[in-house]
Amino acid sequence: MSLQEIREFVEQPEPRPVGDDLTAVSLFSGAGLSDVGYASAGFRLVVQVEQDSDRAAVGARNFPRSKWLRRDVRTAHDEIADVYRDHTDQRLALLVATPPCQGMSSSNPGRGRRSTNQEGRKEELNKLILEIVPAAARLRPRIIVAENVRPVLTLEVSYGERRRKVIDHLRDGLPQYHLFSGIVNVADYGVPQDRRRAVVVGVRRDEPWLRLLRGANVAPWPRATHAEIPKNDLDQWTTIRQWMEYLEYETLDSASPANAVGEHPLHYVPNYTDNPDRYLQISQIPPYSGRNAYENDTCPTCRSQPIRAGVVKCVRGHLMRNRPYVRTGTGFRLVKGFRSSYRRMAPDQPARTITTNTSHIGSDFKIHPWENRVLSTLECADLQTVPRRFDWSSAINARPRSKRYLIRNLIGEAFPPYFTFLHGQVLTGLLQDSRFDDKRCAHHVRQ
Repeated sequence: MSLQEIREFVEQPEPRPVGDDLTAVSLFSGAGLSDVGYASAGFRLVVQVEQDSDRAAVGARNFPRSKWLRRDVRTAHDEIADVYRDHTDQRLALLVATPPCQGMSSSNPGRGRRSTNQEGRKEELNKLILEIVPAAARLRPRIIVAENVRPVLTLEVSYGERRRKVIDHLRDGLPQYHLFSGIVNVADYGVPQDRRRAVVVGVRRDEPWLRLLRGANVAPWPRATHAEIPKNDLDQWTTIRQWMEYLEYETLDSASPANAVGEHPLHYVPNYTDNPDRYLQISQIPPYSGRNAYENDTCPTCRSQPIRAGVVKCVRGHLMRNRPYVRTGTGFRLVKGFRSSYRRMAPDQPARTITTNTSHIGSDFKIHPWENRVLSTLECADLQTVPRRFDWSSAINARPRSKRYLIRNLIGEAFPPYFTFLHGQVLTGLLQDSRFDDKRCAHHVRQ
């Protein structure tokens, strides 16, 4: 896929027409960002379920024909099925589930801590994907799609009387479905972001085209078009520099409030007027270098250089204010962090995974490749391929204004709509039975 095709998807002013025959239900919908892609491919969202009222309010403005249930999926299986049947007599084509993944996300600050007070809560979060089982029993969809972080394919949880891998619990609980599972990276589809996720697709065993998929040894999601190291007919990954220069964003700077806000309502970044050392740390990282603030080696007070790595003061005893530091009871120390924190994005690679904390320079690879700031909310949305027509007004106008960070959270939680659009095209072709093309589907390697 070319940059132009992705840009057209992002900037398309009107939604694509949606039919009535290919219906969909979405669980753990957030604001429906991932659902946008399936809708663009021709699916009609009938019911969307999201427990958080702020997220659901954003989603409801963008899916006015859908019934939004502000419910905990775990206690609403019967209601979801009843509401679906009240709104259509069509057989359900697609059940989508994108549950929260904080319990096993690589960006989770508590990762690796198995014996904590939150262990039980994380176990419950990790099991949310299994809510597909009772939901599917009531709705009987033709296809099930679940997306989560990669560990979901190897993670073990207790469910019923057994502790097994999540994927094995799904296979046991969904005997009427053949399950395909694998890892996809949206960078392999031209999206300028290195974002890898586990995808599970269940196909009802009575679908006549299932044997065609299995016979061709392909999976029901799109075949890659790009690769980190291009070969055969695959193109090179799209870099963050190519993408940002192609879209020609308005220049921003975090030194002052006036320079930190652009004309587009989502093109804004935090400013550091109350913390000038924070700006100093960013501005002294060379543009386009991909380096981090810990590597700033010139003292901002006496200009001594090079100051060796890992120290908080220069050889003359001045605080290295251009390195990430904190006060302690006896003085100062460097912030403890990973090599990826306080770092500019590498310009000649795809962006690293867009997360929920993109406003913080201490987060992984979140400083702009060449400007002195983090990425704007608009840039994050574009990297996630969220269509610009998406209506954020209920979050932009929210009070208190701190709720505007909800937009960054929702963007970071979503699976890029451009991928779900491509995936939806594959699924609509299969469901309509006349457009099966094994060259559009990915080679299947069972996880």
